Amino acid sequence: MPIHVGEVSSEIQVFEGDLPLSEAQIEKLVAIVMKRLERQQREAKRDRDATLIRRRSAPPLRIDD
Repeated sequence: MPIHVGEVSSEIQVFEGDLPLSEAQIEKLVAIVMKRLERQQREAKRDRDATLIRRRSAPPLRIDD
């Protein structure tokens, strides 16, 4: 089952008897992991955007000699 996350990809080989999970269970697990990764990426982008907005809206610092 190929998995692609951003720039990272991996091939997982499942052989009979290797895992106690069915193919459907593995697919559900992968879907859950992908949703959580997407949520983390959205939250990180939101935080970066908020920081950028704060930096742009703050008055410039003046350093007097």
